[in-house]
Amino acid sequence: MSLFWQRLLNEIHSTFQAGGWVMVPILLVGAAGFYYLITAYLRVGNDLLRRDFPELFEALRQKLLANDIKGARQLLRSNPGFVSRELRKILSQKERQKGNLANVLGERLLEIIQTLDKGMHLAGVMATTAPLLGLLGTVTGMVATFQVITLYGNQNPVLMADGISEALITTQSGLIIAFPLVLLKQRLEERTNRIKQHIEMGAAMIVNSRG
Repeated sequence: MSLFWQRLLNEIHSTFQAGGWVMVPILLVGAAGFYYLITAYLRVGNDLLRRDFPELFEALRQKLLANDIKGARQLLRSNPGFVSRELRKILSQKERQKGNLANVLGERLLEIIQTLDKGMHLAGVMATTAPLLGLLGTVTGMVATFQVITLYGNQNPVLMADGISEALITTQSGLIIAFPLVLLKQRLEERTNRIKQHIEMGAAMIVNSRG
């Protein structure tokens, strides 16, 4: 192990110890929040970053106007991703379901929205909880500091250092975890909302086609 990584691990370990027991739930909350965000990203994949949906939908519209269902299915298959996969399923449902299609597709779109939103609320809860736990660490650190002052007075700042370190480090840790969680969740929500709009647009094109 290089000297840099060894120093980094030692610094993390000493910071964790100085923060006290509150560091454990803070780290667990952070791990859970990032887990939900990562799984939400992996669920959709590269479609979150794609910019060629207008071209894809224009090509799909041309296929549907020409009543070329096979060509539309092949077009969607040649463009792998979450959106194309869901639109292929909707296209297959249209072929199988001749009556009451609107209700069937409405239920399917609701399932897609629930899939895209899965875990996002919990990630937001984790982002909100992290700084609150940091505030709890601030309180426990200050309580420890006042206990030292009560027992030994305030003439020796070394005795108060542990409580002050706990108060500051837990607050810092909670904010460090909360900031990226909030920013990444907001960005991911913007992307998933676009995915929902694309799927709704593609579903409307398929429903209104003549096939």
